Order: sequence, then C-alpha cells, then structure tokens
Amino acid sequence: MIRGISSTIIVFASTAVIVTVFLFYLVIRYSMLTTGPYPLLFRAFVITLLVIFTVLNVYILGRIVMKSLRFHDKVFISQEWFTKMMVGMDEAIIVTDKAGSVTSMNGRAEELTGWTSVESIGKPIDMIFDIVNDHTKLRVESPLNTVLKNNCIAPLANHTILIKKDKTQHYIVDSAIPIHDKHSSVIGGVLIFRDITELTMSQRTLVEMEEMLNGIIENTPLLFTVKDLEGKFLHANHRFKEVFNAEDVELTGRNHTNHYHGEQAAASDRIDLQVVKLNRLIGYEQRIHHADGTVRSYQTAKFPLHNEQNEIRAVCTVYIEVTDRKKSIEMYSRLIKQEIALESGVYNGELIRSLPCMFFTLDRHSNITSFNEACEKFTGKSAEQMLGKKLDDVFAGIGSTFLKVYHEVKRTGVDKDFTVDFASHGNVYIFQVNIYRTPKGIAILLQDVTPHKQAEEKARSLTEKLETRNEELQQFAYSLSHDLRTPISRILGLVSISDVDASFKIKNKTILETIREQIIDLDNVIKDMNATIALRDAKNAYYVMFEDELVLIRKVLEHEIAEASAVITSSFQNAEGLVTVKSYLHSIMYNLLSNALKYRLPDIPLLIDLHTQRLDHFILLTVKDNGMGIDLTKSGKQLFGLYNRFHGSKIEGKGIGLHLVKTQVEFLGGRVEVQSTLGEGSMFKIFLPVQSASV
Repeated sequence: MIRGISSTIIVFASTAVIVTVFLFYLVIRYSMLTTGPYPLLFRAFVITLLVIFTVLNVYILGRIVMKSLRFHDKVFISQEWFTKMMVGMDEAIIVTDKAGSVTSMNGRAEELTGWTSVESIGKPIDMIFDIVNDHTKLRVESPLNTVLKNNCIAPLANHTILIKKDKTQHYIVDSAIPIHDKHSSVIGGVLIFRDITELTMSQRTLVEMEEMLNGIIENTPLLFTVKDLEGKFLHANHRFKEVFNAEDVELTGRNHTNHYHGEQAAASDRIDLQVVKLNRLIGYEQRIHHADGTVRSYQTAKFPLHNEQNEIRAVCTVYIEVTDRKKSIEMYSRLIKQEIALESGVYNGELIRSLPCMFFTLDRHSNITSFNEACEKFTGKSAEQMLGKKLDDVFAGIGSTFLKVYHEVKRTGVDKDFTVDFASHGNVYIFQVNIYRTPKGIAILLQDVTPHKQAEEKARSLTEKLETRNEELQQFAYSLSHDLRTPISRILGLVSISDVDASFKIKNKTILETIREQIIDLDNVIKDMNATIALRDAKNAYYVMFEDELVLIRKVLEHEIAEASAVITSSFQNAEGLVTVKSYLHSIMYNLLSNALKYRLPDIPLLIDLHTQRLDHFILLTVKDNGMGIDLTKSGKQLFGLYNRFHGSKIEGKGIGLHLVKTQVEFLGGRVEVQSTLGEGSMFKIFLPVQSASV
C-alpha cells in the first residue's frame, strides 16, 4: 500500500511537469508571432490554462501527500501496537515474510530459540526454528513453510522437540497461520509455539509409574486375574497363564470354567457373586489343579473393582500359593498327634524341641508343661523359666484366646486352627495356630505366616494402586480433552474470521487481542493440567479463595455470560476459602457455571447464585440457577455418568462436566448433592471436608 501511494505521487508529479513544460513551450512559440489578433488571444488562453492547471496540480498533489502521511501514521500505530502485544504474550511468536525469512520475534521466542531479534532478522525460519520429531529424532519441516506454500492453517502439533541455539532441547507444541493482504494474497506467516517440557515430563513419569505397577503384577509369583460380572476374563498375569498353560486368546472374554475343575468353577462363581453383593473382600483357601497335573494349595482373596460412578465393574482375584506351608503344618500336626497317641504322658522331647515352629503344652490348669527351642528364641526366655507359668505370662493379651478355643476343642472333640495377630518387641506377627487335645491338657502349635500375609496384603495394595493410577490417567485425559477444547476451538474460529475480515472487532477488541486472551486462558488450563498430574503430592494443596476463582471464571466465560445476559451473585463471607488443590476447585466451579449458562431457559433472564456455608465437618459451596433443570426421577442415576446428556444435541457439550465435578469432589474427600426440577432450575451442593479448610 505504501509503495502504491509513493508510485502515484511520482507518476502524477512527472505528468504535471511534462504538461507544464509543454504549455510554456506553446506560450514561447506563439509569442514570436506578431501579426494578427490570434497570437495575443492564444497567448492569453494558454497562460490562463497554465495557471488553472498549476493550481489544480498543487491541490491534487497536496491531497495525495496528506493521504500518504495519514496512512503512514496508521501503519506506525498498527506496527507499534502489534509489537507491544507480541512482547506481552507468554506464547513464543515468530513472524516471517512470504519467502519464510524472519521479520520479527518476541522475547519468549528469543528465550526458547536462543536467537535474538537482531540476529534472526532476514534469516530463514528453518535456521531459527530447528525442530525434530520426539520419536524418530529426525528433522521436521517448520509448519510455517507448509502454511506459506499451501495458504492454510497448521493446527496445534505435538511430539516436537525444539533445538535451541546452544543445543539444549525443549518439548513444544506449535501452530502457524498465514498473513494476508487486502486481496487475500499471502504476504507472510506467524508461528506460535509454547514450551511444554514440564508437562511432557510429568506425563511420562505418570506413564512410567503405571508401567512399573504393570511390571510388578506381571512378574510377581502370585496369580492375578480380573473378571467381569459375567465371570469372563478381562486380564490374567503371566504366572496365572503359566499355571494353566493358557494364552491370552484362550482367556480374554472367556469363562473361567474352561480352566477350573467341576465344583471349583461353581464355587468360584458363588464367591464372585458374594463379593459383588457384599461389596467387600472375601478370603478363603482352595486347592487348584495345575495344567501339569499337580494339585497345589492357594490362599485366595477376591475383592471388587469400581468404576468412576463407584459401581462394581469387575472382580479381582489374587492367589498366594501355600502348598509348602500347608505340608509343614500337616507334618507337624501328624507328629504331634503321633506323640499324643502314645498316651504315655511322656513326649519325645528331642523331636518336639527341634521343630522350627513354636510348640508348647498346657495342663488342665493352664500351666505350661513344655516349651520348645522356637518358643525360647521368639520370647527370649528359657524353658526352665517358663515351666509352670501361666499362658498370659508368655503371650500377654492372647492367652485367653487360646484358652477359649481350648474349651471349645474340649467340648466338641474337634481340633481347631485359626490365625491371630501378636505384637512383640515393636513388631506385629501373624501366626497360624493349631490347638489339639492331649491326655493332660492341650498342645498348641504356632507357625509364623507373617511373610505370606504381608505378600497377600502387598498384592492387594499394588492392585488398588494400579486401579487408582488408571483412574487418574483416565481422569487426566478427560480433563485435558474437555478443558482444552473450548479455547482451541475459539482460537481457530477467530483465525477463520481474520481470513475473511482482518479488521473485524468483537466487543471493541481486535481479533488479535481476542486471540491473545484465549491463548492466555489456554495457558492457564495447561498449567492447571500440569498441577493435576502431581495431585497426589500434598505440596499442591494450598489456600484458595472462592472469590478469586470466580473472578477468573467470569473472565473465561465473559462471552457466554454476556450472550445469556446472566446475572451472577455470590456470597463467600461465611467461608472465604480453603486449603485444597486449586485446579480441582477451579474446574468444579467452572463446570457448574458453564453448565448453568448452557442449559438456560430461552425466555427467562438467567440468575446464578454462589454462596458458602461452614458446617460441623464440611464447607458447603452451593451453586443455584433458574435454568432448564433436570428430571432426577428419570435421569438421576445417570446424572454424573460420562458422556451423559439430558437436553438433546442442540446445545453444545460433551457430557463430561458433571462427571468431572463428582470425580474431583470425591478425590478431595467430599461429596455432591443435587436438587433439580425440570423447567425451574437446579441447585448443586458441594461438601468439602472441614479439615481441609483454613480456620
């Protein structure tokens, strides 16, 4: 445009000079004619024409010069505004001409690339913006080159590493858009990128932890399975498949009766149903036929797995082999019974004393009559010290348990075995106890099964951690998709508008200003997603003000609030804030307000009220609106389900918001209550534990 105005001035001035010289030539030429009236008349005419033409030239030339000066002022102001906006943005921005040579870049781009603006001007974009693929490590062409060649928008791309000038590396996401002149011709491009190194490393850490837990499950000597509510396998670890000589294709989606024998299959089914019905762990012992023909004993634990709605979705089973332990106990029991059968009143002292398990006997008055070496080693007291002592002198607190079982054995004539916890020297032990009748009292055999029980508990704990980690990964994916979709779609929409009319304004803001605000919102979302990954770390919990979060959400939803002419009132005096995870509280409030704005009645002014209240054990956040409402009788059970929508597809939404609200509130240790009437509005009550609140 500037070149066009300058060329117009030159052409006009040149033409004026030529015409003026020609008129002067005519005046001089005809001034030499002295005869007749025509020379005088012609000279007067030409001089008059010359004066008129000169005045007209001066006027037109002045208008052109003034228009040029005004245009230069506008260009200067526009360039100054664009430069300041680039400097103020947190995103890295590089601008090039249509040949791909850098014309300007902001401070963030200088920081990430290692090139200064002065160094980069005029250099090819590929020299400044050196990127490789994260997986292949091969060089990748700048998306700006594609934009300039094809006159298109390059959307957000990931799996990209930016090589800085000093050879350090940053993980980035980038996108590019073309710059058009008034004729829609490409005159340059803009490359926008941001550093996501911290977010990428956090995601990888999370995935590595999941892989580690999966590795433990697959390499443990325990048998581990997960079955759906129809008794079909969803997962079985390597050890289970090895025991039954089965492959994935033989297990996944099939019933366990293909691998269990007869009654075992039916018994397992019955216990699965009990686990689901009682919603708790059930432990028992069973013998299982291996594929190699052997029969082994297993301590088995079954417990339910829940989905996001806290509904049972599967049954997990952990098998711990106890064959060798069982054989040892049975051997000891046979030996003891053989000794008892002698009825001589004299026990084989050497045999009993050498048993690796604790063994002692009591007379009818509950006095200790024998005490083997294993008992001496565990208690630190010799047999000579303990003979004639009462049971509680050795096993304080559980001696009465032994005596109670003894009386039952004496009454029924049936030997008993059970497990008992016992604390000694600061440690807690778990013993398998066998009690037998003797001619003179009772015999008690104790075997330490603490390692086996710890292994069982460890397996269960690992399973629960794996389930929790999977839920966190799923929650992160849902949150990321849900919270990033809105600002990104708005940015792409604004870019599309700019292709049609770059001067278009939204609420007295230019398209670039509006894009900048949306990018800032996107930046905040990504930062909060990064905080979500590290949610389990207590350091992420700090004091958050309800009013501060509401101000941020008002800004993000500014356009929707204005479009709905919504009136939002708040009262947080009773509980101004609490110690919590900021990203979760922000997401909870954002989704409730966003839903209220979406599902409003078309002909009634929308009213939204937020207030807090301090209860005995909770801080109560209430969000109330007068919108469409929900038929809880019909849809109450599905209200917080994933991808559930209750007002058709005409209103934009994915059916994720309320699911996130419930999941995040429960993660914080709280609960959600809903009151809603179709056509009148809804009221959501968010209960957050008072122990998280600042007093």
